[in-house]
Amino acid sequence: GLATFCPEKFAERDRYWETGNPAYLELADALQHLGNVAFRAPVPAYKHSAAHFLYLQGRIASPRTHPASPTRPDWEPEILRDCLKRLDLAA
Repeated sequence: GLATFCPEKFAERDRYWETGNPAYLELADALQHLGNVAFRAPVPAYKHSAAHFLYLQGRIASPRTHPASPTRPDWEPEILRDCLKRLDLAA
């Protein structure tokens, strides 16, 4: 689920945990915030959040999802930009 948004950040978090690096706490908080944003009601719309998040990172060509998938509001990219900044992924 959530790890598909930015797998490298989950790997980084795990390395921090393993080595006792205190940066773990800040990164874990940022990932928790992303999870709260992405998996809010209606939960199945997390796919649209993921598409926007990946699109904003330049990883996919479009933020569109399957036409039958629930969508997020038009302001979704803005809240996800905040998540990108918290994770040090903002362009």
